[in-house]
Amino acid sequence: MDRVVNVGFESFVVKDRILAVLPVESSAVRRLKQLGMETGKIVNLTFGKRTKAILITNSGHVIFSFLPPKRIIEKLFRN
Repeated sequence: MDRVVNVGFESFVVKDRILAVLPVESSAVRRLKQLGMETGKIVNLTFGKRTKAILITNSGHVIFSFLPPKRIIEKLFRN
Protein backbone atom coordinates (compact mmCIF):
# COMPACT_ATOMS: atom_id res chain seq x y z
CA MET A 1 0.00 0.00 0.00
CA ASP A 2 3.03 2.32 0.21
CA ARG A 3 3.25 2.60 -3.60
CA VAL A 4 0.00 4.57 -3.71
CA VAL A 5 -1.24 7.78 -2.12
CA ASN A 6 -4.80 8.52 -1.03
CA VAL A 7 -5.94 11.74 -2.71
CA GLY A 8 -9.34 11.77 -1.02
CA PHE A 9 -12.46 9.64 -0.61
CA GLU A 10 -10.48 6.40 -0.83
CA SER A 11 -9.18 7.34 -4.30
CA PHE A 12 -5.57 6.34 -4.85
CA VAL A 13 -2.84 7.34 -7.30
CA VAL A 14 0.44 5.48 -7.83
CA LYS A 15 3.20 7.62 -6.29
CA ASP A 16 5.70 6.96 -9.09
CA ARG A 17 3.27 8.44 -11.64
CA ILE A 18 2.96 11.86 -9.99
CA LEU A 19 5.17 14.56 -11.52
CA ALA A 20 3.70 17.62 -9.82
CA VAL A 21 1.23 18.71 -7.15
CA LEU A 22 0.03 22.23 -7.80
CA PRO A 23 -2.33 24.72 -6.13
CA VAL A 24 -5.20 25.88 -8.33
CA GLU A 25 -4.71 29.62 -7.80
CA SER A 26 -2.27 30.40 -10.63
CA SER A 27 -3.22 31.18 -14.21
CA ALA A 28 -0.74 28.55 -15.48
CA VAL A 29 -2.61 25.86 -13.55
CA ARG A 30 -5.92 27.11 -14.93
CA ARG A 31 -4.45 26.70 -18.45
CA LEU A 32 -3.31 23.15 -17.59
CA LYS A 33 -6.82 22.43 -16.35
CA GLN A 34 -8.29 23.70 -19.62
CA LEU A 35 -5.79 21.69 -21.69
CA GLY A 36 -6.70 18.56 -19.76
CA MET A 37 -10.37 19.14 -20.50
CA GLU A 38 -9.66 19.62 -24.21
CA THR A 39 -7.59 16.43 -24.45
CA GLY A 40 -9.92 14.30 -22.32
CA LYS A 41 -7.27 13.55 -19.70
CA ILE A 42 -9.09 14.95 -16.66
CA VAL A 43 -9.71 12.76 -13.63
CA ASN A 44 -11.96 14.58 -11.19
CA LEU A 45 -11.63 13.10 -7.69
CA THR A 46 -13.29 16.00 -5.83
CA PHE A 47 -16.71 14.33 -5.63
CA GLY A 48 -18.44 17.71 -5.77
CA LYS A 49 -16.11 19.56 -3.42
CA ARG A 50 -13.99 22.57 -4.41
CA THR A 51 -10.73 21.68 -6.21
CA LYS A 52 -7.73 22.70 -4.10
CA ALA A 53 -4.91 20.80 -5.81
CA ILE A 54 -4.10 19.48 -9.24
CA LEU A 55 -1.80 16.51 -9.77
CA ILE A 56 0.02 16.06 -13.06
CA THR A 57 0.98 12.50 -13.97
CA ASN A 58 3.63 11.15 -16.31
CA SER A 59 0.85 9.93 -18.63
CA GLY A 60 -0.37 13.51 -19.09
CA HIS A 61 -3.47 13.10 -16.93
CA VAL A 62 -4.61 16.02 -14.80
CA ILE A 63 -6.11 14.86 -11.50
CA PHE A 64 -8.30 17.19 -9.42
CA SER A 65 -8.28 16.74 -5.65
CA PHE A 66 -10.17 18.52 -2.90
CA LEU A 67 -7.20 18.06 -0.55
CA PRO A 68 -4.79 21.01 -0.27
CA PRO A 69 -1.40 20.54 -1.98
CA LYS A 70 0.50 20.59 1.33
CA ARG A 71 -1.54 17.64 2.63
CA ILE A 72 -0.94 15.61 -0.53
CA ILE A 73 2.81 16.32 -0.37
CA GLU A 74 2.85 15.18 3.26
CA LYS A 75 1.16 11.93 2.24
CA LEU A 76 3.59 11.42 -0.66
CA PHE A 77 6.67 11.69 1.54
CA ARG A 78 5.34 9.91 4.62
CA ASN A 79 7.20 6.66 5.24
